Amino acid sequence: MPRIQFDPATDYYKLLGVGPEAPVEEIQAAYRRLAKAYHPDLNAGSTLAAERMARLNVAKSVLLDRDTRAIYDQMRGPRRLYAQPVGATSARAAPAASPASEQSGQFSVRYSPVEGTPRARYRVVSNAGTRAARRGGLDRGTGILLLIAVPLIAVLSLYVFQAMQLSIEPLKPASTDATLAPGQSNHPTTRGAADGVFQMVHAQPASRELANRANNFILARSDSTPESEELRADGRKLVRSASVGDTDTWNSTVTHICELAGRC
Repeated sequence: MPRIQFDPATDYYKLLGVGPEAPVEEIQAAYRRLAKAYHPDLNAGSTLAAERMARLNVAKSVLLDRDTRAIYDQMRGPRRLYAQPVGATSARAAPAASPASEQSGQFSVRYSPVEGTPRARYRVVSNAGTRAARRGGLDRGTGILLLIAVPLIAVLSLYVFQAMQLSIEPLKPASTDATLAPGQSNHPTTRGAADGVFQMVHAQPASRELANRANNFILARSDSTPESEELRADGRKLVRSASVGDTDTWNSTVTHICELAGRC
């Protein structure tokens, strides 16, 4: 059976053979009487009967629902007034817009499911969502999500921008006067290495273990400068003087290391 669209220009009262003030019981009785005459089961193969039955179904769905019938009557009222003959009174020819007729523009009658039943029928549906979609407006949920997402996106963009600036900024060269204590891993200057050795052996008695540790420290931090060569020579002197117990050589070597470190 074809489904006929709701048409406010159709007189559903006239289609069912009832008056505009007909109660629900009279409308139901009129529908049953006409359905017996045009039901597809009783008119197999008749396209005309199927179409007439489809229009009867629309009329019943509109007029038996209180809200839908009220909206239909509001749409139908001004149309009947404008359809009066030329000799009608001026008050009827140009009716003022009533609150009810203005309110009817906020709703429309659509074919939609009914709560609690699997069947659908023509019922009153608000036009607010349709108008918002036409204006490109946003519902409340979407607006809240945007309020949360926009600040987060801005913070993330700022973070990415700062990270890019740091990645392209050239590294600052290390100071040539840096002095490092024993145990640090990067390569200091000769002065820094001498300072580290002096802190190890200053005011310490001659010791083979201490001399070997100081010499290894010097070798790990030496370079090709003349000062570094002098420091390596001092490391060898510390080892030799500690091995033979030569305290004088040990003390003079410590003094020379103090001079290389800039402490004496």
